[in-house]
Amino acid sequence: MLFNTQTKRPSQANLRVNRGSLKKSKALAYKHYEAALACIENYKQAAQAFNKAKTYILNAIEINPIDAESLNLLSRIELERGDKTAALNAINSAVELEPDNGGYWYSAGHALLANHQLDKAEFAFKNAIEFLPDETRAEIGLAYTYQELGEPVKAFQIYRVLIKSQPNDLQLRSLLLNAASTLKADYYDQVLENDLITYFNWEGINLSQLANLCSSLLEHKFQLNKDGSAAQFEEMANSHFLQASLKNTFIKSELLEKLIMALRYELLSHSTKNGNLSHNYIALSHAISQYGLRSEYILPVTDAEKNMVNTLKNIIDQSIVKPGCTPTDVSGALLLFAMYEPWIELNNYKQLIQFPNESWPATTFELKKENEALFSLNEYEFDTITSLTMASVNPVKSQYEAFPYPRWDKLDHKKPSNYGIALSNEYPGTHFSEALFEQPLNVLIAGCGTGRHALNVAKYFHKVNVTAIDLSKQSLSYAQSKAEELAIENISFKQADLTQLDTMKKPFDIIECSGVLHHIPDYKPALTNLLNNLKPNGLIKISLYSEYARQPINQVRELFKRDIDHLEPQKIKIIRQAILQGEVIKDTNGIISSDDFYNMSGVIDLLFHQFERQFTPSKLQALCEEFQLEWLGFSNLSEDLKQKFMTFHQDTGANLKDLNQWEAFEKENTNAFSSMYQFYCQYKPKLTLN
Repeated sequence: MLFNTQTKRPSQANLRVNRGSLKKSKALAYKHYEAALACIENYKQAAQAFNKAKTYILNAIEINPIDAESLNLLSRIELERGDKTAALNAINSAVELEPDNGGYWYSAGHALLANHQLDKAEFAFKNAIEFLPDETRAEIGLAYTYQELGEPVKAFQIYRVLIKSQPNDLQLRSLLLNAASTLKADYYDQVLENDLITYFNWEGINLSQLANLCSSLLEHKFQLNKDGSAAQFEEMANSHFLQASLKNTFIKSELLEKLIMALRYELLSHSTKNGNLSHNYIALSHAISQYGLRSEYILPVTDAEKNMVNTLKNIIDQSIVKPGCTPTDVSGALLLFAMYEPWIELNNYKQLIQFPNESWPATTFELKKENEALFSLNEYEFDTITSLTMASVNPVKSQYEAFPYPRWDKLDHKKPSNYGIALSNEYPGTHFSEALFEQPLNVLIAGCGTGRHALNVAKYFHKVNVTAIDLSKQSLSYAQSKAEELAIENISFKQADLTQLDTMKKPFDIIECSGVLHHIPDYKPALTNLLNNLKPNGLIKISLYSEYARQPINQVRELFKRDIDHLEPQKIKIIRQAILQGEVIKDTNGIISSDDFYNMSGVIDLLFHQFERQFTPSKLQALCEEFQLEWLGFSNLSEDLKQKFMTFHQDTGANLKDLNQWEAFEKENTNAFSSMYQFYCQYKPKLTLN
């Protein structure tokens, strides 16, 4: 049993007398519970309905304290209301009364998950499956529990089975991809390849999470090693799996990058000698071209390739202005060129895209749309709410205009939620204003870059109005194009320099500033300006680099610090290859595992940013004291990291809010915050008397 409890049993006489009242109370409880779920976006209305449901179900339990169905419903209500302990106590009583009821074990699993009792949650979901084998949601609960326990292989295997019978379940797709994100194949598996090809057909979801798994499986499929491959060129060139991986995800493998460079060169040189691209290799050339666009042409190019590509460029430029030329006439050359450079580099690019859509072959038309989308980013205009220094005298602005960051395709699928509830779950025991739960929230995303996080906030939180600002017009253009693509309307983009930001028309309830302040040389005025736009007692989320986690990156930056201001893309590509092969530094932890390492804007931001500073937990504490910020705690900590921290400080009494304890922990666990510190604070300015 989950707990040892003693349940008071009513007399049979009382039950006979009150059976009608019991039935009525339960019916009303279900009615209000379902009404609450139906209006979950309206926090106040939903809370009132949940409270009514609780009142009625408590009436039912008072009539019959041993009615397990009523206890189960009470648990579900309490879980929605946020009282996790009450939810667990109620479902424990239900399970004690009916230990063979799979539905009650399913509810118990969720109550245990909410209380972070993962081992017991695993036990509960297994019982739910045993007693109710057709309840696939219990299997999803079990897989999710394995993911939280740090066992993604078990989670992924369950999701793989479930997705076959529920292929259109968006939540299940998202959970599967999340479980797959850290996995690598140990050997080649044809069935796994077939499954991954199926996943590549999913639309509107972030397939880049398959990068590690696809890359490792391809290594085994082609038996890649430092000396090359045992596979033949034709086998690799016609591999549907390789082509699908190139089109849909990152390639996170030194061996595969070498293979792509070899295949690319073979296609280019063979076609140049023969005067055309063979029909047999069109699909591969197209896939490498799409990989080039996705990675921003991250792979280095030999001098011989440069000469052949320049020849191609001249041929294309001359051909498309000749009378009677159609895209079909230059489609092979366009595919070959696109393996190395975007079409916008053509001198006659504008004439090329003016050919009617119906005149394009299918493969090159797809590339035409992708190249057009990049070119159209130059057409956006934004309100400018501060003075802006020119990119030529602001190296950070110049960097992001040339390489908008991050480059992304799709948002992850998430369940919409209330911002206040999300924070309450993140920081249990912290009191937040009712306005955070009930009223529409004005949220500022300061330094939004290309908009991925800002659009996540706008799409997946109820009743938020988002203002997103950034220094770079190109980054904002990318963000605006994605907002239009995703039909997200509760967001507005503006161009601004945080160091010049005045008080805006309306103070914000919440400000999020992720990965920004550590790239501003004089960051303190920027933070002051942000806080001047935050309501008193408002919340600010900040993300900053960890000095401990960035140690390997610091070694790279130190080696090339004199060149950072004028590193050309080709030089960066060569340095990156040397890092990948272990020729620059021995410890590449946090570098080659990062998705940023596999596209040009990412690797520049990761390793060669024009400016960065780093922090430690003690420096975060000093920052909070200086700016009158009350520390709420780190956010998005994994259960595994929390457990390591608790174990580390078990003799002294671990406190997740204690920055001194985090300082001691991180000194011994330097990679704990490889994805930056992320934390919330409450702004509590001291009152001053005039």
